[in-house]
Amino acid sequence: MFHVIVNPTSSSGRGKSQWDKTEALFKNSGVPYKVYFSSAQNKVEDICEDLTSRGEECRLIILGGDGTMNAVVNGIRDFEKTKVGFIQTGSGNDLIKGLGIKKTREELIETILKGETVRTCDIGRITYHNRSSILDAFTHKPVTGRTGYSPLSDESDNTRLFNISAGIGFDAAVCRQADGSFLKTILGRIRMGKLVYISEAIHMILASPMVGMKITCDGKDTYRPRTLFAVVMNTCYEGGGFKFCPDAVNSDGVLNLFGAGNLNRMNFFRIFPTAYDGKHLGFKGLFTDRGKSFTISSAIPLWVHTDGEVLCKSSKITIDLYPHKLQLMM
Repeated sequence: MFHVIVNPTSSSGRGKSQWDKTEALFKNSGVPYKVYFSSAQNKVEDICEDLTSRGEECRLIILGGDGTMNAVVNGIRDFEKTKVGFIQTGSGNDLIKGLGIKKTREELIETILKGETVRTCDIGRITYHNRSSILDAFTHKPVTGRTGYSPLSDESDNTRLFNISAGIGFDAAVCRQADGSFLKTILGRIRMGKLVYISEAIHMILASPMVGMKITCDGKDTYRPRTLFAVVMNTCYEGGGFKFCPDAVNSDGVLNLFGAGNLNRMNFFRIFPTAYDGKHLGFKGLFTDRGKSFTISSAIPLWVHTDGEVLCKSSKITIDLYPHKLQLMM
C-alpha cells in the first residue's frame, strides 16, 4: 500500500488539480494506494506522524513543494521503516535540483511505484537555543501570547529537521516577507512565483541589518562583526535555484556553510545573479565553511528558516546532522 499525501495549496493552489492530472498514472499501474489531502485541520506533518507511528513498513508519496517535504521529514517518526517518493508540484524545486533528478513525471512515478529505496539522504537538524516573534507554521502569522523572548528546554519544541538548508538573517527575512506578500499568490497563478522572492530580496538587501555573529564550526570559533546572513546547506540549491554551496551533497555526512558580511550593499546586486550558476564565491565579503556542526550566535534575534519555512526569530542556533537517513524511492 502506498500512502499518497497531496498538498492542495502547493503550486499557488493548483496542488489538487496537479493530482487530478496525475492520478491516472497510479490507477493504470494497478498498485494499491490511499490518498490524503492536507488542510489547516489535517496538516502534512500530522498525517505523516500518524502513518509512521504504527510500527509497520510505510511508503509515502508526496505531492507538494519543498515546504511540504519539510513538513514530511518533521512528521516521520520511524525513518528506518519509512520510504518516501516526492513528486514536485511547488515552484522552488530546490530539493529535486539538488538530487539531480531530471526524469519526466511519468518516469519518476514509474520508479517510485517500484517501492524500492533508490538513495538515502542526510537530514539536517536545527536547535533553537531561544525563540521570539513565534509564527504559526501554517498561517505564518504571530502566535497569540508567544511573541516574546523565550529560552527553550523541551526538545520537541526547540528542534526542527530540514532537507535543504537552514539559515539566519537576510535569506530568512526574504522568506518571511514573501510568505506574507499578496503578490505571491497572484504571481503564482501565472507561474511566476519566483519573482516575489527576487522582489523581496531587493527590498531586504537594503533593509536587513548587518550584525555581529559568532560562528562555531566543529568547535572552532570565528567572529564576524558585520554579517548579513549565514545559511547551512545540505544540498547545493536554495531560494528557488540559487547555487549558494556548489559543493554541497546531501549524502556525504557533511554540511556546508555560506554567508555574506562586511560588504557594500550595492555590490550585492552584482553578486546576486552570479549565484544562480555558483560563480559568486570569489566576491569579497562572502565566506564559506564545511563541517558536521555549526553554532551561530547573533547580536540580536533574527529570522530563521528551515527549507524556506520561517517559524521564529532567534539569537542562537545550532545546526547539525540528524542521526537517521531519509530513504527515497526516486
